[in-house]
Amino acid sequence: MLSFKPEVRVGLFNDRIGDVLVAASAWSVRNRVDVHVSSINDGPGVHMASSLHYFDLALDLDVINDKPEDRFAFAEYLRRWLDPRYDVVFEADHVHVEWDAHRAPIRALPG
Repeated sequence: MLSFKPEVRVGLFNDRIGDVLVAASAWSVRNRVDVHVSSINDGPGVHMASSLHYFDLALDLDVINDKPEDRFAFAEYLRRWLDPRYDVVFEADHVHVEWDAHRAPIRALPG
């Protein structure tokens, strides 16, 4: 089952967030471990200014039982299940997932 921190906000629900939530829900049901969504778009000043959270392209999730082996298995499942353009990062206390983290910065047209 998925649960959400009461402060979790979504500015614009999109397929990128939906895909992660579907995968998290599937893993939770299969493994009988609840998953907690702790961050999507938290508003200004919470993450680095360049964070994809502010574009509704990043999520922070955790397993409820807080067992590192379950968190690692969850992160590995997401890494394998999601499109390779997602970046899945196993943090100390949560799993961070973002869409296309390696996209080059926008460049101005010459002239």
